[in-house]
Amino acid sequence: MVLLVDAGNSRLKWSELDTAGNLSTQQAWAYGDRPALSAFLDLLDAYPQVAHITLVHVLTHLFAESVQVACEQRGIHLHSVCSVSCAYGIVNGYQQPSALGADRFVGLVAAHRLAGGEASIVIDCGTAITVDAVGRDGRHLGGLILPGLQLSAEALIARAQGRLSLSFAQPNIFADSTGRAIGSGCLFGLVGAIEGICSRMQQALPSPAVRVLTGGDAEYLRSWLPGDYLLQPDLLMQGLAYITEQEACTSC
Repeated sequence: MVLLVDAGNSRLKWSELDTAGNLSTQQAWAYGDRPALSAFLDLLDAYPQVAHITLVHVLTHLFAESVQVACEQRGIHLHSVCSVSCAYGIVNGYQQPSALGADRFVGLVAAHRLAGGEASIVIDCGTAITVDAVGRDGRHLGGLILPGLQLSAEALIARAQGRLSLSFAQPNIFADSTGRAIGSGCLFGLVGAIEGICSRMQQALPSPAVRVLTGGDAEYLRSWLPGDYLLQPDLLMQGLAYITEQEACTSC
Protein backbone atom coordinates (compact mmCIF):
# COMPACT_ATOMS: atom_id res chain seq x y z
CA MET A 1 0.00 0.00 0.00
CA VAL A 2 1.19 3.49 -0.91
CA LEU A 3 0.08 6.58 0.96
CA LEU A 4 -0.60 9.62 -1.26
CA VAL A 5 -0.32 12.88 0.67
CA ASP A 6 -1.08 16.51 -0.19
CA ALA A 7 0.14 18.99 2.44
CA GLY A 8 -1.55 22.28 1.65
CA ASN A 9 -1.62 25.63 3.40
CA SER A 10 -4.45 24.74 5.77
CA ARG A 11 -5.15 21.00 5.45
CA LEU A 12 -3.43 17.64 5.13
CA LYS A 13 -5.17 15.37 2.61
CA TRP A 14 -4.41 11.75 1.83
CA SER A 15 -5.57 8.57 0.09
CA GLU A 16 -4.39 4.99 0.02
CA LEU A 17 -3.26 3.37 -3.24
CA ASP A 18 -3.34 -0.43 -3.19
CA THR A 19 -1.28 -2.83 -5.29
CA ALA A 20 -4.09 -3.15 -7.84
CA GLY A 21 -4.06 0.61 -8.43
CA ASN A 22 -7.30 1.28 -6.54
CA LEU A 23 -7.58 4.66 -4.84
CA SER A 24 -9.36 5.02 -1.49
CA THR A 25 -11.65 7.91 -0.62
CA GLN A 26 -9.72 11.08 0.11
CA GLN A 27 -9.51 12.05 3.78
CA ALA A 28 -8.43 15.36 5.31
CA TRP A 29 -7.32 16.97 8.56
CA ALA A 30 -7.39 20.70 9.13
CA TYR A 31 -4.18 21.85 10.83
CA GLY A 32 -5.98 24.19 13.19
CA ASP A 33 -3.45 25.52 15.70
CA ARG A 34 -0.93 22.73 15.25
CA PRO A 35 1.99 22.88 12.78
CA ALA A 36 1.67 21.00 9.49
CA LEU A 37 4.58 18.76 10.52
CA SER A 38 2.68 17.61 13.61
CA ALA A 39 -0.27 16.64 11.43
CA PHE A 40 2.06 14.70 9.12
CA LEU A 41 3.67 12.86 12.03
CA ASP A 42 0.21 11.98 13.37
CA LEU A 43 -0.58 10.55 9.95
CA LEU A 44 2.53 8.38 10.06
CA ASP A 45 1.46 7.09 13.47
CA ALA A 46 -1.96 6.22 12.02
CA TYR A 47 -0.31 4.12 9.28
CA PRO A 48 2.55 2.26 11.01
CA GLN A 49 2.81 -0.33 8.22
CA VAL A 50 3.16 2.08 5.29
CA ALA A 51 6.36 1.59 3.30
CA HIS A 52 5.99 4.19 0.55
CA ILE A 53 4.66 7.77 0.51
CA THR A 54 4.21 10.02 -2.51
CA LEU A 55 4.00 13.59 -1.26
CA VAL A 56 3.20 16.97 -2.76
CA HIS A 57 3.35 20.09 -0.61
CA VAL A 58 3.41 23.88 -0.76
CA LEU A 59 5.22 24.33 2.54
CA THR A 60 8.75 25.30 3.55
CA HIS A 61 12.10 23.62 3.02
CA LEU A 62 12.17 23.00 6.78
CA PHE A 63 8.93 21.01 6.51
CA ALA A 64 10.36 19.00 3.59
CA GLU A 65 13.59 18.24 5.44
CA SER A 66 11.77 17.24 8.63
CA VAL A 67 9.43 14.95 6.68
CA GLN A 68 12.41 13.32 4.97
CA VAL A 69 14.08 12.64 8.32
CA ALA A 70 10.87 11.25 9.84
CA CYS A 71 10.39 8.86 6.91
CA GLU A 72 14.01 7.71 6.98
CA GLN A 73 13.72 6.94 10.69
CA ARG A 74 10.66 4.76 10.00
CA GLY A 75 12.13 3.05 6.92
CA ILE A 76 9.57 4.68 4.60
CA HIS A 77 10.46 5.40 1.00
CA LEU A 78 9.45 9.02 0.32
CA HIS A 79 8.95 10.49 -3.14
CA SER A 80 8.35 14.25 -3.02
CA VAL A 81 6.90 15.56 -6.27
CA CYS A 82 8.42 18.78 -7.61
CA SER A 83 7.63 20.90 -10.64
CA VAL A 84 9.96 20.14 -13.53
CA SER A 85 10.16 21.30 -17.13
CA CYS A 86 8.60 18.18 -18.65
CA ALA A 87 7.21 15.01 -17.06
CA TYR A 88 4.15 12.75 -16.91
CA GLY A 89 2.74 14.16 -20.15
CA ILE A 90 2.96 17.83 -19.08
CA VAL A 91 5.27 20.49 -20.52
CA ASN A 92 5.65 23.18 -17.87
CA GLY A 93 4.80 26.67 -19.16
CA TYR A 94 6.66 28.68 -16.51
CA GLN A 95 9.86 30.52 -17.43
CA GLN A 96 11.38 28.90 -14.33
CA PRO A 97 9.66 25.48 -14.18
CA SER A 98 10.57 24.88 -10.53
CA ALA A 99 8.70 28.08 -9.54
CA LEU A 100 5.34 26.55 -10.45
CA GLY A 101 3.72 25.22 -7.29
CA ALA A 102 4.15 21.44 -7.07
CA ASP A 103 0.46 21.05 -6.26
CA ARG A 104 -0.46 22.91 -9.45
CA PHE A 105 1.87 20.65 -11.44
CA VAL A 106 0.22 17.52 -10.01
CA GLY A 107 -3.20 18.99 -10.80
CA LEU A 108 -2.16 19.57 -14.40
CA VAL A 109 -1.01 15.96 -14.71
CA ALA A 110 -4.35 14.67 -13.42
CA ALA A 111 -6.53 17.07 -15.41
CA HIS A 112 -4.72 16.34 -18.68
CA ARG A 113 -5.38 12.63 -18.25
CA LEU A 114 -8.95 13.28 -17.17
CA ALA A 115 -9.61 15.42 -20.25
CA GLY A 116 -8.84 12.46 -22.51
CA GLY A 117 -6.98 14.29 -25.25
CA GLU A 118 -8.89 17.56 -24.97
CA ALA A 119 -7.60 20.87 -23.63
CA SER A 120 -8.34 21.57 -19.97
CA ILE A 121 -8.67 24.46 -17.55
CA VAL A 122 -7.86 23.55 -13.95
CA ILE A 123 -9.43 25.64 -11.18
CA ASP A 124 -8.09 24.81 -7.72
CA CYS A 125 -10.21 26.48 -5.03
CA GLY A 126 -8.14 26.48 -1.88
CA THR A 127 -6.64 29.20 0.32
CA ALA A 128 -5.72 30.78 -3.00
CA ILE A 129 -7.50 30.16 -6.30
CA THR A 130 -5.30 29.00 -9.17
CA VAL A 131 -6.53 28.78 -12.75
CA ASP A 132 -4.28 27.01 -15.28
CA ALA A 133 -4.75 26.05 -18.92
CA VAL A 134 -3.36 22.94 -20.61
CA GLY A 135 -3.42 22.37 -24.37
CA ARG A 136 -4.45 19.12 -26.00
CA ASP A 137 -0.77 18.22 -26.37
CA GLY A 138 -0.13 18.58 -22.63
CA ARG A 139 1.56 21.94 -22.92
CA HIS A 140 0.89 24.14 -19.89
CA LEU A 141 -0.03 27.57 -21.21
CA GLY A 142 0.30 29.34 -17.86
CA GLY A 143 -2.25 30.53 -15.36
CA LEU A 144 -3.40 33.00 -12.72
CA ILE A 145 -3.52 33.17 -8.93
CA LEU A 146 -6.07 35.12 -6.88
CA PRO A 147 -7.19 35.13 -3.24
CA GLY A 148 -9.57 32.37 -2.18
CA LEU A 149 -12.99 32.92 -0.67
CA GLN A 150 -12.03 33.04 3.01
CA LEU A 151 -8.81 34.93 2.33
CA SER A 152 -10.68 37.64 0.40
CA ALA A 153 -13.15 38.15 3.23
CA GLU A 154 -10.47 38.12 5.94
CA ALA A 155 -8.42 40.73 4.07
CA LEU A 156 -11.41 43.06 3.89
CA ILE A 157 -12.25 42.63 7.57
CA ALA A 158 -8.61 43.08 8.60
CA ARG A 159 -8.49 46.31 6.62
CA ALA A 160 -11.43 47.55 8.67
CA GLN A 161 -9.55 46.59 11.86
CA GLY A 162 -12.21 44.11 12.91
CA ARG A 163 -15.11 46.55 12.80
CA LEU A 164 -16.92 44.51 10.14
CA SER A 165 -18.65 41.14 10.47
CA LEU A 166 -18.85 38.32 7.93
CA SER A 167 -21.49 35.80 6.90
CA PHE A 168 -21.58 33.36 3.99
CA ALA A 169 -25.06 32.21 5.02
CA GLN A 170 -27.84 32.72 2.45
CA PRO A 171 -25.78 34.71 -0.07
CA ASN A 172 -27.80 37.25 -2.01
CA ILE A 173 -26.95 40.02 -4.44
CA PHE A 174 -29.36 42.18 -2.48
CA ALA A 175 -27.78 41.56 0.93
CA ASP A 176 -29.61 43.08 3.90
CA SER A 177 -26.75 43.33 6.42
CA THR A 178 -23.08 44.28 6.36
CA GLY A 179 -21.98 40.76 7.26
CA ARG A 180 -23.98 39.23 4.42
CA ALA A 181 -22.93 42.00 2.05
CA ILE A 182 -19.27 41.11 2.63
CA GLY A 183 -19.84 37.35 2.40
CA SER A 184 -22.04 37.64 -0.68
CA GLY A 185 -19.75 40.18 -2.30
CA CYS A 186 -16.69 37.97 -1.86
CA LEU A 187 -18.59 34.91 -3.13
CA PHE A 188 -20.12 36.48 -6.23
CA GLY A 189 -16.97 38.44 -6.95
CA LEU A 190 -14.93 35.24 -6.93
CA VAL A 191 -17.52 33.35 -8.99
CA GLY A 192 -17.49 36.16 -11.55
CA ALA A 193 -13.70 36.18 -11.62
CA ILE A 194 -13.48 32.42 -12.21
CA GLU A 195 -16.09 32.52 -14.95
CA GLY A 196 -14.46 35.51 -16.61
CA ILE A 197 -10.96 34.03 -16.50
CA CYS A 198 -12.18 30.70 -17.88
CA SER A 199 -14.04 32.45 -20.69
CA ARG A 200 -10.96 34.48 -21.65
CA MET A 201 -8.79 31.37 -21.59
CA GLN A 202 -11.31 29.48 -23.71
CA GLN A 203 -11.32 32.28 -26.28
CA ALA A 204 -7.56 31.91 -26.60
CA LEU A 205 -7.72 28.12 -27.05
CA PRO A 206 -8.30 26.60 -30.50
CA SER A 207 -10.66 23.88 -29.19
CA PRO A 208 -13.16 23.44 -26.34
CA ALA A 209 -11.56 22.86 -22.94
CA VAL A 210 -12.75 20.67 -20.09
CA ARG A 211 -13.13 22.84 -16.98
CA VAL A 212 -11.97 20.88 -13.92
CA LEU A 213 -12.84 22.19 -10.47
CA THR A 214 -11.01 21.00 -7.34
CA GLY A 215 -9.92 22.18 -3.89
CA GLY A 216 -11.56 22.70 -0.51
CA ASP A 217 -14.11 25.28 -1.69
CA ALA A 218 -14.79 23.63 -5.05
CA GLU A 219 -18.10 21.99 -4.16
CA TYR A 220 -19.49 25.18 -2.61
CA LEU A 221 -18.40 27.38 -5.52
CA ARG A 222 -19.67 24.86 -8.09
CA SER A 223 -23.24 25.47 -6.94
CA TRP A 224 -22.90 29.14 -7.93
CA LEU A 225 -20.88 28.79 -11.13
CA PRO A 226 -22.86 28.86 -14.39
CA GLY A 227 -21.81 26.48 -17.13
CA ASP A 228 -20.26 23.03 -17.25
CA TYR A 229 -17.58 22.29 -14.66
CA LEU A 230 -16.25 18.84 -13.79
CA LEU A 231 -16.05 18.59 -10.00
CA GLN A 232 -13.06 16.51 -8.88
CA PRO A 233 -12.36 16.97 -5.14
CA ASP A 234 -9.59 14.33 -5.22
CA LEU A 235 -7.88 15.56 -8.40
CA LEU A 236 -4.46 15.75 -6.76
CA MET A 237 -4.82 12.21 -5.43
CA GLN A 238 -5.48 11.05 -8.99
CA GLY A 239 -2.36 12.88 -10.14
CA LEU A 240 -0.24 11.45 -7.32
CA ALA A 241 -1.51 7.94 -8.09
CA TYR A 242 -0.49 8.26 -11.75
CA ILE A 243 2.91 9.69 -10.82
CA THR A 244 3.47 6.83 -8.36
CA GLU A 245 2.63 4.27 -11.05
CA GLN A 246 4.92 5.95 -13.57
CA GLU A 247 7.80 6.09 -11.09
CA ALA A 248 7.30 2.40 -10.32
CA CYS A 249 7.49 1.57 -14.02
CA THR A 250 10.64 3.65 -14.43
CA SER A 251 12.39 1.82 -11.60
CA CYS A 252 11.52 -1.62 -12.98
